[in-house]
Amino acid sequence: MSRITFYQDDRLTAVKGVDHMLGEFLQLFDKEMENETPEGEGLVYDWSEFFGVERNLTGIPSSTPPQMIVDTYIKENKD
Repeated sequence: MSRITFYQDDRLTAVKGVDHMLGEFLQLFDKEMENETPEGEGLVYDWSEFFGVERNLTGIPSSTPPQMIVDTYIKENKD
């Protein structure tokens, strides 16, 4: 599995990579949402080629391409 952090600031962290089971994946974490997510990690967006969108708390429709969701959320919420 490869995993790289392609954006990070004091609030947001965005990671992407390739997993041998899931294919490509994208995840977006928001520290301000840690108390709003079940795991307490602040995972607001979780997408993979295998499962599709598993979590989308961004307010952006899931029909939007995954990278565009992440980019838009970062642009609207970065420090």
